[in-house]
Amino acid sequence: MTAPHPALPPARDLDRGLGPAEVAAGVGHSELVDAVDEAVVGEVAVLVSEASDALAAAARHGAAGPEDGRDPRGLRSPVDLEVIIPAYNESGRLPATLTAMVAFLSEQPWTSRVVVVDNGSVDDTAASVLAVDGRACNVATGWCVEVVAIGCSKAGKGAAVYRGLRTSRSRFVGFTDADLSTPLETFLPVMEALRAGAAAAIGSRHAPGAQIAGRQPLGRRLGGAAFRALSRPLLPGVHDTQCGFKFFDRAAVQSALWRSRSVGFAFDVELLRHVRDDGGRIAEISVTWTDVAGSSFSPVRDGVAAFSAVARLHAQLGGGRPESPSDARPSHTPTPTPTPTYRAAAGSPA
Repeated sequence: MTAPHPALPPARDLDRGLGPAEVAAGVGHSELVDAVDEAVVGEVAVLVSEASDALAAAARHGAAGPEDGRDPRGLRSPVDLEVIIPAYNESGRLPATLTAMVAFLSEQPWTSRVVVVDNGSVDDTAASVLAVDGRACNVATGWCVEVVAIGCSKAGKGAAVYRGLRTSRSRFVGFTDADLSTPLETFLPVMEALRAGAAAAIGSRHAPGAQIAGRQPLGRRLGGAAFRALSRPLLPGVHDTQCGFKFFDRAAVQSALWRSRSVGFAFDVELLRHVRDDGGRIAEISVTWTDVAGSSFSPVRDGVAAFSAVARLHAQLGGGRPESPSDARPSHTPTPTPTPTYRAAAGSPA
């Protein structure tokens, strides 16, 4: 580097900056320009080198993922199955729900992660995720099921679900309600259907062989029947679009996922309709479903919003394509199993 002018401070002092007198003394001296130019170039070179190292590290983590399950872009490392739980003010029941789910998933031969999407809660929903004692591990495989929490500032269960699905890189991804109204054993036929090529495997309370444990209030039953009748032309052959247990082949559902806009009670209908329009097969899994007491769903207030949302989908999408034999036949009818008795709101019309 060209030596600085004698009137100027040594190059090693440039880091502390030049005073007004020093700058004035250096004006017109080409040596100062050379010194500053080279100092700037040196700083840029360091920054470029650091950025290059960071990108190289990110690329190395891309295949297996960092140890904490995340990469520099905010995406989680891939697993076989990622379970999204949309949550709004769920601090009371999440610890028990997560403990039961992690314990079940840790016994399975596939790798799993549980992702709680905090949908603008005003309680300790996100903090309650930490109440799960560590990670349950499969002794045979050595894989541990982790639980993470992410946020979603946009209101609506659909917005929370989309946030979880869109940030996943796992082979299979889907969502379930925090109340565990659908038995955890349903994961078994769901994974079987997805591995057999289904684009979507959804729990159904109304397909042949399904059961509902406990009698729902009359208003919920009537509202649910009306909602199913209104939704049926959009998805012929699908018996139940609103059971909160839906999982997808992530690669097969990507286009449908990014085209979906509904965030209210009809978001399930729109997402499944796009999946079918793209040629994806929807497998219905008959379940024994428990109507958990304490639902926040109001047949009057929420029912009107749900029907309006479906009506908008009719205007936007029109009727569904005719059902195929594979659509009309449920892919699996499991033996009824006891459902865990966690107190929670179902949060969707029956």
